[in-house]
Amino acid sequence: MSLLLGKALLQLLLPPGGLILLAILGLLFHKRFMGRLLIFLSLAGFWLLSTEPVRDAILSPLEDSYPPLSSELLTQTESADAAIILLGGGVYKKAPEYGGVDSLSKHAMMRTLYASRLARQSGMSVFATGGAVLSDRTEPEGVVMKRWLIEFGVPESSIVVEDQARNTWENAANLKLLLDQQNIRKVFLVTSAWHMPHSVWVFEAQGMQVIPAPCFYVVEPEPYDLRSYLPRWDVFADSCDGVHEYLGMLLYRLKY
Repeated sequence: MSLLLGKALLQLLLPPGGLILLAILGLLFHKRFMGRLLIFLSLAGFWLLSTEPVRDAILSPLEDSYPPLSSELLTQTESADAAIILLGGGVYKKAPEYGGVDSLSKHAMMRTLYASRLARQSGMSVFATGGAVLSDRTEPEGVVMKRWLIEFGVPESSIVVEDQARNTWENAANLKLLLDQQNIRKVFLVTSAWHMPHSVWVFEAQGMQVIPAPCFYVVEPEPYDLRSYLPRWDVFADSCDGVHEYLGMLLYRLKY
């Protein structure tokens, strides 16, 4: 199965695609109880995934898997023996405010900002990884992240780019070759907090010693109010990220 077809099928089955298909199926049999039930389940799924308590129930187990990185652990590690791994999170294509040059999505930007901070504090090299997935009209994520790392004060000489990977497994496999050349076994892994359990599993499967450095937490420690139980589009997007992550973890364990 091609990468494009695989991603298209996942996009169709995961929310909102899966919920829309459920509703369409219900409409086809709307005169029967089962058809009306499918329509109700579809609408209920949209509502629930758009509320903060359900989003938090999905994302909390992922985000709570690893604590935030302590500054002591970072500064006590010899910079020559370790490196910072920066995982891509999407490209903001042809950004008008930057003269039509590719920039970073919000997830990738927050990861890059945090990785640059760790690099300035520790003096470690940053390995920015990510290719141009499904498009030859955008720059590889690794190249775009390098540009922003320099913008955030990381010396160009401290940045290594891996620009061929199309998924997390390829991120780890490709970086393993680069890290072995420099005899680096310990890595500080920077990615979004909800993406960290999956990423740690993949990089440890490549034989690396991984120190998680999660960032860009979604779940907020604030108490819920009436609005928390009302649907919100951005909450729905966060919930979908979590559902996608769980399915990705399952598929990776079956495949690899």
